[in-house]
Amino acid sequence: MAERKPPLILLGSQAGNGRSTRLEGMAFGWQEAAWLGDTSLYDGVRRRRIVAYLLDAVISIAVSILLGLATCTLSVGTLGLVSVPAFLLTTPFIHFVLAAATLGGRRSATPGMRAMGLRAAAWTGEHPGALRAILLPALFYATVPTTGFLILLFSLFDGRGRCLHDHLAGILVFRADLAQPRI
Repeated sequence: MAERKPPLILLGSQAGNGRSTRLEGMAFGWQEAAWLGDTSLYDGVRRRRIVAYLLDAVISIAVSILLGLATCTLSVGTLGLVSVPAFLLTTPFIHFVLAAATLGGRRSATPGMRAMGLRAAAWTGEHPGALRAILLPALFYATVPTTGFLILLFSLFDGRGRCLHDHLAGILVFRADLAQPRI
């Protein structure tokens, strides 16, 4: 199997610890964590991620509805000036906050991912961190709607079931039950 090279995004890496990065001319040379090469970690991940996303969407929508009720109250006082921007921006904002707090947190998984037995890690095997966790939904919102969801077919051609936004953010999603002792 050919050596896999991660993208050139090194957000939150621990450069200088002897395993993350080193400059070689204009290219970065780093090693993927050895335990992430185990192909059994990615069995059924694509299906689990779809269900996990739907669970996270339900959570985001429920919180959006609650904030929407609060916005309705505010819109009466502002004659509706607050309501349109709030309704348009609430769900993506909640998605970013949810990702930063959960995917970038200690457990490295959103509530939907935890329910489906998934976790995320950076290429180096480290926790993704808040910056990568915010970058992931940003790239999702930038690529998926603009391509009419066709970009998600990218995962069918990736052996690990990774989407383009996973590659660009430098994140691997794997089955937590098979990787418990490792991360």
